[in-house]
Amino acid sequence: MIWFAFLKILSESLLSFYPAMVKYVKFPIINQLWSRLVVYCIVALFFLDWANLGKLLFSWIGLILAVVNVFHIYTSYIGFNYLESGVSYSLFYTYPIFILIFSGLWFQMFYLLPLIGVGFLTYSNWKDSVNLGRSKKKFAFGILGIIGAMLSEVGLYFIVKKIGGGKDMSKWNVLFVAYLLPAIILTAILGKKALPPKENVQGSEKGNKEWTKNLVIMIVGNAVIGALGYYLRFYTIDKMSVSLYSGLSYFGIVMAYVYGWTINKEKVGWYSIIGSILVIIGGLLVGKN
Repeated sequence: MIWFAFLKILSESLLSFYPAMVKYVKFPIINQLWSRLVVYCIVALFFLDWANLGKLLFSWIGLILAVVNVFHIYTSYIGFNYLESGVSYSLFYTYPIFILIFSGLWFQMFYLLPLIGVGFLTYSNWKDSVNLGRSKKKFAFGILGIIGAMLSEVGLYFIVKKIGGGKDMSKWNVLFVAYLLPAIILTAILGKKALPPKENVQGSEKGNKEWTKNLVIMIVGNAVIGALGYYLRFYTIDKMSVSLYSGLSYFGIVMAYVYGWTINKEKVGWYSIIGSILVIIGGLLVGKN
């Protein structure tokens, strides 16, 4: 049990690297989106159940899955880019409440905890934005982005639940279908612009090194997170109780703060800490229901 708990913590630590990575890599969001779509498709190819791929790939539910998924990734990247890493990740992790709401559990007292936490987190990021002279418009876009990512995550939950799973539907098939069509369409739209031109980076030799470093981080980061992070998340689902699994999922919030602080030099204030704790407690209560 301890080993599986460690693997679950490792998976959340990998996946929570995204907020810091999106902000750190100096490429436009559309290029980062393209990279993730393509890399995830390549990774999933090694794990596909080819015999059962066609029935999902050429279905209406598969098309809806792909549309909602690309919207989810794009809006989450906007939120990650314009908000602090820990704050954006904490706000995102209120989505289990909305899963319960859309499942018919309209109101419970424990909903108030994460909602109050959202207030603390929003105020914390707003205060930092004002103090640092950041654009209020970008702050608003960041909040809207996380809301879009949160609601689309709820949509993905119900879509994947509708698709089903078990022995006749590999989770990697679902992942592949969710990414394939957007990857093809975005590649056709961007063409040679899929990789940003080097002149976007200041300087000649130094700029080329910076461009190469960003490219490597973007591709390797997606490959490692996609291959290892999601595999471990899938692998540990049936290796522990639901309450322990859902509880360990919130370890990612802690790591998002750590990554933001170490990589992007983001400050962590008391409002952010209190807000995140309230979201985590609320999330654990959601897990029990």
